[in-house]
Amino acid sequence: MGALQVKQLGTSEPRTQSQDSRDEILKAAMQLFANRGFHETSMSEVAREARVSKALIFWHFKTKEELFVAVLNRLLEPYFIDFAEEAAAMDERAQIEKLVEAYLSFVRDNAGSVRFFLAQMLHDQRLSEGLNDQVLKLYSGYRAMLVELIAGAQQKGVCRRRMAPESAAAFLISALNGLLIEYLFMGANSVDPEGSVAMVGEWLFGESPGASSSEGGGAPAA
Repeated sequence: MGALQVKQLGTSEPRTQSQDSRDEILKAAMQLFANRGFHETSMSEVAREARVSKALIFWHFKTKEELFVAVLNRLLEPYFIDFAEEAAAMDERAQIEKLVEAYLSFVRDNAGSVRFFLAQMLHDQRLSEGLNDQVLKLYSGYRAMLVELIAGAQQKGVCRRRMAPESAAAFLISALNGLLIEYLFMGANSVDPEGSVAMVGEWLFGESPGASSSEGGGAPAA
């Protein structure tokens, strides 16, 4: 296991004209789908917004549904978190805190995308099944990482919560989802990533908010 890194797909390779045109199409489609919805957006409108031919759009995407899925994948890119190269530098606690911080930072920085997901899932039955599958896959991966890290912290005796790792992870994710909803309704000032990370430390490791990680994890709870 290693440090968290947000994958920035395609940034390490030279760009091509085809990639550039695909990006312009996706940007235009993202804006139109968000503002007008899937059914009210035509491929002709996407072509005009992207300043490309309709034929070029169909060269990249065979159907409007395929274009929509590509837009969803583009919006989901910031979610994809990978444990990579700095394994030795991060213990379980640091990685859990990074996971929580990354979630809340994404909500704060991508509120428009989150609203877009929710709107499509709630209002378009035909598309919601595919979208649900993608979000569920993401959710399952995030939850699995939390379960593994909490289990490791318990084994080392630094996590005071002795409940099943699956239950502890489910509780944390429920709390994070509650913060997401509060942010969407109440705005930017309602989410404090730093304070939330401190509360996670208190709940899991037995330290008060603001306490240093070096002070120890506290005695395990019964």
